[in-house]
Amino acid sequence: MDNGTVRLDQLLVNMKLADSRNRAQQMILNGYVVVDGNACTKPSKRVKEDVKIKLVDKLKYVSRAGYKLESLIDEYPIDVLGKVACDIGSSTGGFVDFLLQNGAKKVYAVDVNTKQLHPSLLEDQRVIPVEKNVKELVQSDFQELPDIVTIDVSFISVTKILEAIENILKPTSKVICLIKPQFEVGKVHKGIVRDKSLHMQAIDKVLKAFQEKKFVVEYLTYSKILGSDGNIEFFAVISRNISLGAFRKVELSDIIDIVNIAWEILS
Repeated sequence: MDNGTVRLDQLLVNMKLADSRNRAQQMILNGYVVVDGNACTKPSKRVKEDVKIKLVDKLKYVSRAGYKLESLIDEYPIDVLGKVACDIGSSTGGFVDFLLQNGAKKVYAVDVNTKQLHPSLLEDQRVIPVEKNVKELVQSDFQELPDIVTIDVSFISVTKILEAIENILKPTSKVICLIKPQFEVGKVHKGIVRDKSLHMQAIDKVLKAFQEKKFVVEYLTYSKILGSDGNIEFFAVISRNISLGAFRKVELSDIIDIVNIAWEILS
């Protein structure tokens, strides 16, 4: 039953805001559609026909990734003001843009090709491009070690870069890691991961890798914004500050709960 609701992409067509479902889906995926005051990037989301729809001419961030990080910080506040940050896998710079807009003092943007950064970020003196493979990062790449490290990497498992990340952290640094199951479960599963159990395996694999290095998992949730390919993704907030040992260890049951909630809401 639709309970008086309609798919968001179809509603845009019905309201003549898009001339086809395909066009509506692109508008939604690219972050141009705001539903009841909140950005929505899920074309299949069911909404009431009288819902308030707004189209934005300009994205708040230089890429959709900014909305992903925003959704996490809205749910689990992390103070960025005046902090030095490092974004691993910066690409266009969505995470970098979010960090700057929220008061970061400077952001090291690490990528094998920093020319992908949006021109507005390349011109910003607070952005320091670091063009190298993350595996090769060393402390001398930084004038100041980061207070916050964000990770959004593709085509490589997060577990393969932990040693380099560990080497650039201060004792009080926080790590915000975007877990992408499609890059954690092996080549055979490339593309959209449609198996809940594989999502659980991917999260468990990444968290265990951090925990084996004595990191503490502070928080685990799902990204409210789907990946550009439609994959459900997950966020983990991680610290290595020993004083944070009071945080309850994330158990397999927590992972199962988060995955189930994500599938119920986003699938």
